[in-house]
Amino acid sequence: MTENTVKAIPTINAVDNFNPADFTRQLPNEDGTMSLYLDVKYRLLWFRLHRPNGKIEPEIIHVDDKSAVVCCKLYADRNDAPDQYLAKSSAQRFVTQERFGDRYLETAETAAMGRVLAAAGYGTQFCGAADMFGEDVVDAPMDLGAMEDNCGEVTSAASHVMHETKQFPVQPVVPEVRRSEPAPTPAPASAPQQSAPTTLEDYLNSMTLEDAKKVKIDVGYNRGSTLGEIAIRKPSDLEWYVNNYSGRNLALKAGAILLVDAAKKMAS
Repeated sequence: MTENTVKAIPTINAVDNFNPADFTRQLPNEDGTMSLYLDVKYRLLWFRLHRPNGKIEPEIIHVDDKSAVVCCKLYADRNDAPDQYLAKSSAQRFVTQERFGDRYLETAETAAMGRVLAAAGYGTQFCGAADMFGEDVVDAPMDLGAMEDNCGEVTSAASHVMHETKQFPVQPVVPEVRRSEPAPTPAPASAPQQSAPTTLEDYLNSMTLEDAKKVKIDVGYNRGSTLGEIAIRKPSDLEWYVNNYSGRNLALKAGAILLVDAAKKMAS
């Protein structure tokens, strides 16, 4: 498409003080003629200037070590429902030995973006048959970081270009920040724990009268009662545990001894 023909086309998606024709370049056609072509980065810039709240959403349909297929949807507003897109286009690219040939996934994404933008009227008049239907890679993979160096007077506008993708998010590497930890608060000193009594003497030295009254009898006629209950009901039975009990329940024998001694002291 020649420059004169472009001027004859009614302006679509017009943006004040932005003429996309100023950013076109000439590409040769198969018949030897030349056509104006608008790179994908400028189509994307045009879209952002026209629809600041719009969204272009690439989706990787397929990728392996030989080829990649990417589908792009274009939305007038980033809050639009998933099925309310302005246009939808796909592109496939294969790995080659040429420049950028190993970046076939990125070139597929760039081609899909260029096609969906053209389908929505952003660069339709500046793309040829090779761009829309052929296998030739017209646009190299877009490096949005380098656009500011190549856009001349549109540097400020190019800085607003945003590219949203859903696949393969790159997580930023956050340096580890070491923070000084506060000194641990020393635990309050606790009283030394006494070891559990293991001998009759240990029980006698550690047991109080209240402890003795609570000792439960686990053998014989008084099984299930406490020594305190026996002391009230039948005190003479305590003498049996003092003189005759030889079982393993040392607490029972010690408790009986303490209660009998206490009763004798009270009697005297």
